[in-house]
Amino acid sequence: MKILKNFLFFIFLGSSNFAILQNTESVELLLEKINLLKKEIESLTASIETNNLTISRLEEANQIRYIDLDKRIHLLETKLLFEEAQNEESSDQSINPLSGLIEEDIDSGEFGLWSNSIKLLDNSRYSEAAENLRLLILSYPNGTYVGDAYFWLGEIYLVQEMFEDSSEILNAFVSKFDDHPRKVDGLYKLALAKINLEELDSAEILLQEVISNYPNSGAALLAEQDLIKLNSQ
Repeated sequence: MKILKNFLFFIFLGSSNFAILQNTESVELLLEKINLLKKEIESLTASIETNNLTISRLEEANQIRYIDLDKRIHLLETKLLFEEAQNEESSDQSINPLSGLIEEDIDSGEFGLWSNSIKLLDNSRYSEAAENLRLLILSYPNGTYVGDAYFWLGEIYLVQEMFEDSSEILNAFVSKFDDHPRKVDGLYKLALAKINLEELDSAEILLQEVISNYPNSGAALLAEQDLIKLNSQ
């Protein structure tokens, strides 16, 4: 009887050790699975961060392309105007040989400042261009090119990361020149200045205005991207 009891005791002890061994293996397997899941989560997190960085860089590239394209279009328009003015001047001189001796009027002086500003912009001489544009605004407050001068001065300040100055000039531009063909661009770039100044509520209102009032513009597409970015912060 005693032998039987000892036998049963050893069987129970063996089965208990086996159960403990099984439990230990289950815990180790569970820990291994947890570690694998952690690695997968870390990998996914890194992938998401990489994707977000890629998207951010694409958005920045789109903005740069948009600004560059806008600049090129404007420079081309100005070049055509300049060539047209030169042709008219040549025509006047052929009709009246003394026309070259007559003092230039105010409009031609304004155009000279404007065309020189554009040449400086085209060569990325932003500080000199800004000086010319400020002089144009002061000298010809009601001139033909004063709206464009405000717009490009605000653009220069934006490029130079002088965001307060850019905001002030672009705000004056969109307020004073409601019918200007570049008002949508002025609104969008004013929003960019506000974002950099961390005036996010004002920026959001401006972006919404661009999207609502100019839905088919390139600025509206960029404004939608920036608005999504703002709302996700």
